[in-house]
Amino acid sequence: MEHLGTKELETERLILRQFTVNDAEKIFNNWANDNDVTKYLVWPSHQDLNASKNVLEQWIQKYEKKEFYQWAIELKEINEPIGSIGVVKQSDDLKMVHIGYCIGKNWWNKGIMSEALMVLIKYFFEEVGVNRIESRHDPNNPNSGKVMAKCGMKYEGHMKQADRNNQGIVDTVYYGIVAEEYFKK
Repeated sequence: MEHLGTKELETERLILRQFTVNDAEKIFNNWANDNDVTKYLVWPSHQDLNASKNVLEQWIQKYEKKEFYQWAIELKEINEPIGSIGVVKQSDDLKMVHIGYCIGKNWWNKGIMSEALMVLIKYFFEEVGVNRIESRHDPNNPNSGKVMAKCGMKYEGHMKQADRNNQGIVDTVYYGIVAEEYFKK
């Protein structure tokens, strides 16, 4: 695994890029302050713009580290970030990354998150050289699992009361894909 950091990636509709200090208001307004967006996430909705600014400052400081991966999902049509996607856990020993993502409610069910996840899968397998990509979701949020499946990730199991999110202690559903499966396609 050769860490390359949060480099800019592009799809037909999206630019995945590093966050900048100018993104704070868009983070807050487009997704981070919305309880519907954060309902099944591990971090609470931002109550004010300062919360978004604080998270943003932490991410920006970490961009100098090649093993840090956190992208703004910018919709080209409006030239602003509408969500985020990044590595929430990784293991160099296993050559594994665990991806987490969220997107503003106005952009749900439009194939945008699948488009973002697909380009990350390609990046991690073809450029970074990972062996395994995994993700998980709350079973009460099946649309998140549909994104994973659409991107070629396989259902790997349902674990009882194995996670915590804004709903408390919850079940979790795992999806994954390994390099061998990816390169067979």
